[in-house]
Amino acid sequence: MFAIASWALIGWMPTYLTEHFRLSQGAGGLSATGYLQTASLIGLLIGGAWADRWTRPHPRARIFVPIIGLCVAAPGILLAANTDTFGIAIMGLVVFGLTRAFADANTMPILCLVADPRYRATGLGVMNLVACTVGGITIYAGGAIRDAKVDLSLVFQFGAGCLALCAVLLLFVKSTPASST
Repeated sequence: MFAIASWALIGWMPTYLTEHFRLSQGAGGLSATGYLQTASLIGLLIGGAWADRWTRPHPRARIFVPIIGLCVAAPGILLAANTDTFGIAIMGLVVFGLTRAFADANTMPILCLVADPRYRATGLGVMNLVACTVGGITIYAGGAIRDAKVDLSLVFQFGAGCLALCAVLLLFVKSTPASST
């Protein structure tokens, strides 16, 4: 679900910005990826450090940091997709990139909380396989939706909903006793 939201948003945002704000393809691509990826790099550091520090007093912090991040990222992408002001759209992308990265920074630590140590590498491999496969299908589906003349902002609204759903699903993650080794 997280992969669906992230790939659709990242994959189609340059096209959306180019068309919605009448930018050149270069400006639309740079605006969609430059601000977003810079914010994501910073978010990885913040999300990882925050979870590491918060885990000391609260063992489930590695789960709560991504939940908080996804709950902030969803409105960020809605802001980017539902404004006619370019600066506000970029601000929404920055918020999205910064806070979505909290989940990226904590994916493997969460896997270590729930998976038997013997299967962690396999679990990460399966997660990456699913994410890449779903990401490719999502980009294709976005193209099909675009060919059907559906406004890309609807794709982003769906993606924001998926992010919020991921945050809710993370609430149900429980660590296993064997995962502490």
